[in-house]
Amino acid sequence: MALLALFVSVARAEDWAPGETINNAAYADLTPDGLNAIAELIPALLPSGIDIPSTSDEGGYWCFNYAYGLDGAWVSIEVVNATITPGNGVLDVTANLMVSLNDPSDPFQLSYELACLDDTCNGYVDAFPVTVTTTLALEVVDDGSGGRALDATVGEINVSYDLTSEDIHLEDCTVGDIEEVLNWFGLSLYDLVLGQLDGYLQDAIADIGPTLEETIEDAFSSASISQELELNGAVVTISLQPQDVEITDAGVRVEMAGAVDGTPASCISAWDPGSSPKTPSEPPALGSSPSSIEDDYHVGLLLSDDFTNEALYALWRGGLLCYTVDESLFPIDTSIMGNLTGGVFADLFPEAAPVTIETAPRVPLTAAFDGEHDIDANIEDLGLEFYAELDGRQARIVTVDLDGTAGVDLDFDDTTGLLNILVDLDPTALTPTVSYNEFYPDSNAAIEAGFSGTFGDLIGTVVGGFLDDLSFAMPAFNGIGLIALETSPAGDAEDWLGAYAWVEIGRAHV
Repeated sequence: MALLALFVSVARAEDWAPGETINNAAYADLTPDGLNAIAELIPALLPSGIDIPSTSDEGGYWCFNYAYGLDGAWVSIEVVNATITPGNGVLDVTANLMVSLNDPSDPFQLSYELACLDDTCNGYVDAFPVTVTTTLALEVVDDGSGGRALDATVGEINVSYDLTSEDIHLEDCTVGDIEEVLNWFGLSLYDLVLGQLDGYLQDAIADIGPTLEETIEDAFSSASISQELELNGAVVTISLQPQDVEITDAGVRVEMAGAVDGTPASCISAWDPGSSPKTPSEPPALGSSPSSIEDDYHVGLLLSDDFTNEALYALWRGGLLCYTVDESLFPIDTSIMGNLTGGVFADLFPEAAPVTIETAPRVPLTAAFDGEHDIDANIEDLGLEFYAELDGRQARIVTVDLDGTAGVDLDFDDTTGLLNILVDLDPTALTPTVSYNEFYPDSNAAIEAGFSGTFGDLIGTVVGGFLDDLSFAMPAFNGIGLIALETSPAGDAEDWLGAYAWVEIGRAHV
């Protein structure tokens, strides 16, 4: 017995203790297609035009003096394209622009004084290509409240352009002579014009940095969870927080650590094994997808069976499957029980008497991802104990144990933006077995056959209807919302649940 106890304790040490943190509970992936979907925000973040305030400068002495003033200048910006590309540990951000300064119908005024002479030019600059580059670094940091969060930081912004003097048009002045004299002072009229443009472009580009940071952070924060959930009196706390981040050519992957815990219910204390199963495995590669999923998805969430089993265990341990069905909840009498049990006990109850059903959830729920549903919750040895008054006392008449599966499917509504959790408790997926029948033990087969046919009418009452309205609003960030969500088992052993999403600008649901 001592050796057996030692063996059991060692075996349980290999499982997950209640609420134990699972470091690789889930992974959140952002693919190159997803990054470029976010990059489509950049045109909306940049201003289409910039007004340049009047400016002036002067220098020199006597008739070797110079002075100039620039008035009425404005910049037009058109974004040709923008990309966010995963690189070596950082994201490379590039925006290609076409920029012009004023136009022939509304030129700027460049006034100058040189060698005791003065004049005023009207000018504009033809549209010319501008390339903006920067980097976006990602790291996991403390969020200041005891949790972890993804932090994005925009690096140095570089602006380069291909512009020649032929693109600058100055009219109504002797520009050639002025340029020669300014060159003698180490200046250039064209540099004076471009100098104004360069600074304002830098400022305009720099303004998009915080929004890009926030958008990337929000894209991953939607996968983070820290909340309390109550189902049928079972109260559990769910935590899913980023632990590490990886950037490769295949995209961005954030490793999530998770834990689910709750208060144990007295109704299961006799059967609690004290742990959930530990079956670690390598996650699918970043950028990969099951054959049933198109490989152009934007965001992927991979949920391990270890984390799912810990969640199911916490719910089971909290009393999720503990029910008492009596007259206060739904009136059941021995006539209904007669239908459930094939009429075997009819002679015990010549007149209808109230019946109470007590559940005995002896084995924790576990999950499988390779069945008919997104998640198949494995039900094992779930006892339904039927009690009725017999000879002036409450007696247990029969116990029927159920084995099988309950299906859970994730249904995304692209109109409302709600993720609906659909629970399928199909009676045909549950096999009844009589485990207690003191009165008519030879009729177990008849009871099992009769039970299968009628149980479907009762199952909605037994579960209490608490699974009818499980839905969650899917998050949106900076106007980007989900347009499609597909699920599939993933990994070599199909022991990961993959949820693959496509996003679009302007599809944020209200």
